[in-house]
Amino acid sequence: MNDPIRNDIFEDENGVQVAVKQLYAPNALGVCFVEYKNLSDSNLRFMPKEQFLESFHWIDNFGSTDTFVKVVLEKEAKLPASAEKDSAADAKDPEAEKPAQDDETRSATPTRSS
Repeated sequence: MNDPIRNDIFEDENGVQVAVKQLYAPNALGVCFVEYKNLSDSNLRFMPKEQFLESFHWIDNFGSTDTFVKVVLEKEAKLPASAEKDSAADAKDPEAEKPAQDDETRSATPTRSS
């Protein structure tokens, strides 16, 4: 592929996969830059399009799906099941928490002395 677009997945000779985030229009010197990030971290990188295509070859496309960092997905997988149950219970009954918040604001003491 000679024209990378958003969410294309490329790979270099070492097997490092990167996702294209944006392809910039040519600047005053005619150089077109590719904004991309490794799938193993969230740092954005920039490289001239010609150099990018020399270093990477196309392997896949996410289509309209946004790309996520593998590290974040691994952290989410390590969350204990109890934390997920607690967050699900909070999401199901938002009205149960309202009176508790009102009580806290009524009994709050002023932070300044008069």
